[in-house]
Amino acid sequence: KLSLIALNSKFIHSNLAVRYLSSYLQKKNIKAYILEFSINDSFDSIIKKIYLSNSDVIAFSCYIWNRELVMKLGPSLKKVMPDSIIVLGGPEASYDVESTMKENPWIDYIISGEGEETLYEFASCLKSGHEAAQSIDGLACNKNGIIRINKPRNPIYDLDRLPFPYDSFNGLENKILYYETSRGCPFKCQYCLSSLEPGVRYFSLEKVYNDIDLFIENHVRQVKLVDRTFNCSKERCLKIMDYILSKKGNTNFHFEISGKLIDSDFLDMVRRAPKGIFQFEIGVQSTNDDTLETISRMESFESIKYNIIKLIDIGNCHVHLDLIAGLPCEDIKSFEKSFNDVYYLRPHMLQLGFLKLLRGSGLRQDADKYGILYNAHPPYEILSTKEISYKDILELKVIEELVEIFHNSARFSKSLSYLIEEHNIKPFQFFKALGAYYADNDGFSRTLKISDHYELLYGFASKTIGSSCLFNELLKFDYFKSIGANMPACIQRFNSAAIKGRVTSFLKNEENIASHMPELISMDVRQKLKYIRFEIFDADMLGGLNQGKHILFSIKDPKGSAEDRLMSFPLDEFMKISM
Repeated sequence: KLSLIALNSKFIHSNLAVRYLSSYLQKKNIKAYILEFSINDSFDSIIKKIYLSNSDVIAFSCYIWNRELVMKLGPSLKKVMPDSIIVLGGPEASYDVESTMKENPWIDYIISGEGEETLYEFASCLKSGHEAAQSIDGLACNKNGIIRINKPRNPIYDLDRLPFPYDSFNGLENKILYYETSRGCPFKCQYCLSSLEPGVRYFSLEKVYNDIDLFIENHVRQVKLVDRTFNCSKERCLKIMDYILSKKGNTNFHFEISGKLIDSDFLDMVRRAPKGIFQFEIGVQSTNDDTLETISRMESFESIKYNIIKLIDIGNCHVHLDLIAGLPCEDIKSFEKSFNDVYYLRPHMLQLGFLKLLRGSGLRQDADKYGILYNAHPPYEILSTKEISYKDILELKVIEELVEIFHNSARFSKSLSYLIEEHNIKPFQFFKALGAYYADNDGFSRTLKISDHYELLYGFASKTIGSSCLFNELLKFDYFKSIGANMPACIQRFNSAAIKGRVTSFLKNEENIASHMPELISMDVRQKLKYIRFEIFDADMLGGLNQGKHILFSIKDPKGSAEDRLMSFPLDEFMKISM
């Protein structure tokens, strides 16, 4: 019995690697069982479930997020299941094979690189009782303390030999599903393991179309493509996007793309898409040309920024931009510029990541050359470089956390924009000052509710720009739109109770409902009240902040298939039509 063990970083993730392995073995008439966990599951519960599986072979898929847990699980499993064979594979097992096996004698085998064919040949040998270690490319063996590392396996060039990885979607309804239409990358970025593999290999378009059909027909919520550069082949990229649009489904497809390769044809294709079908992630990494040249990333900021602006301005797709702190030739001042440059592009999400010196990567091999100090344990995150100190890194960690809370959550869109843009504060300096305010007010030393962040931002704004009626209304709008109930006491509100009767009268009038809230037609008033929220503002929050009191409604879709809809009336006009 062969069990493939996946230890995902979060519950909502699924593991593509073990599904490829399982489906390939199934195609060859070998049964493999998948045991899937999260690294947040308890150590004891994982050990228990693996033990009760009674597996002859236990194969772990190893990544930076789970390597430490695998190394803790392995020795205990070997003690309670001494006759079981333990196999490691994946990027965190494919490099430094000999030292990994010496340091961890409980590992029986390691599979390096692509695992489908290697694992099949290995399982076939075990099944037939033959010695596996002598002849299988891509396999390393530790037998009685003697380590043998066989020659590398060639990549699978005909990727259509690999079956669709998902034999069922049962149990995956609330998870992100991963998928690939290609393997490899045309670029040679020195922090990335994809730079070690020459060229790009593609699944046939016919197979990709068939797979897309399965995702859409099964109403999968999101498919996240792990293609390193989805648009590296323009013609192929456009054909796949066009096919997705032709199916008229609701599945969201997330692509990692090169900003440099965005052109007018690509933008025209995106314009055709309904909102929410496409999502794009672009690695900017730095806007310092010396840094980009040093890491062999040949995409200057000047060559991509206008393409990104055009993509975001289309307005129908989520755009996620990445920055990496700690790259060579970038000090804190340079990174501040990179941060501001990218923030001003107005991405929906700005991910501030930290350089990780992955096993096998070029930058790990050149760490001494660039004065890079990093943690010895996964995820091998940077501590300092010649240009950037550990103190700088700690400052950036605070900014990263606040960017997640205030920008990436989209809960503070109007209030954040007002503070940064209307008051001419540079984004980096804004988040740095906000971090100092949080530290002074125990914002990092206690557990905070979402509403606490609104209160802290209110206090920070009062200290920074003074009392502002407009900021109060903008923060109130952000809270009303994102959360609604239990508004923080610091936000000034109008007495909505005084017009509750008028709201009820409005809802009783079916002509009003047909004209303004058709979602609620034919419901009685009690039902309608379940689907609306309202708040009075001192300006029109939906129409350019025109002065004068307005009543804002949030109307929930009774079918749950659409976002809440917002609608605003001048208060005096509403009073007339609700009589």
